[in-house]
Amino acid sequence: MLTHKKSFFKVVCMICVFAFLAADPLCAAAAKVQTKIPTNFELIEKVSAEAAQEIVSGLGALPGDGMVLLAKSKGAGDADFIMENALVKRLRDGGSRVSLEVPKSEDSTSVRPAYRLSYQVIRLNIAYPRISRRWWFGSKEVERAAKADIFVQLVDLTTGDIRWVGESHRKYGDTILFSLLSSVEEKQYEFTRPSRSEFKLMRLVEPVIVGGIVVGLVYLFFSNQS
Repeated sequence: MLTHKKSFFKVVCMICVFAFLAADPLCAAAAKVQTKIPTNFELIEKVSAEAAQEIVSGLGALPGDGMVLLAKSKGAGDADFIMENALVKRLRDGGSRVSLEVPKSEDSTSVRPAYRLSYQVIRLNIAYPRISRRWWFGSKEVERAAKADIFVQLVDLTTGDIRWVGESHRKYGDTILFSLLSSVEEKQYEFTRPSRSEFKLMRLVEPVIVGGIVVGLVYLFFSNQS
């Protein structure tokens, strides 16, 4: 009976050892498969473009050939320019002329805007909701979440009437390896480098697992000697 127990324990130890040794190579192979991973900047661009598309689609075709004055009434941070660019592009793609500044009163040659599209950027960011290991060992993974929340108001500058009010809420999420963070974050844009808050439980579990594997290896060594 004792011999059978020893044999069973050896099998369990060997399985743990092989699993531990194979975990990192498997994760590394997965990283190679993910050849093109969008950067954090690109994820913010993605949700901004989707939000802008939803807003412009909601506006529909504006009557006449009037210019649209795009005016930000509230911002969320340094990434606001991405939303502005997305709105300008979608408006222009829809056939509207866009201005970011009110023409000076003494400039009689400038076209006066017929509408003002005021927008509030409530949220435009990317975060790491979770940083942890999928299993008790192996490479760490990072969950990414990009969000865009925007409210808009279209005003007829001739009459002062509010012609349309709308909003858009877009989000995108994925999971990448922790080792790839340096390639998706950009030094020149702080908003692409959110805080990293790692799941603490794994720090307690990992020493126990590693210690058990070491004990198993020592046991296997001495049992083979006997």
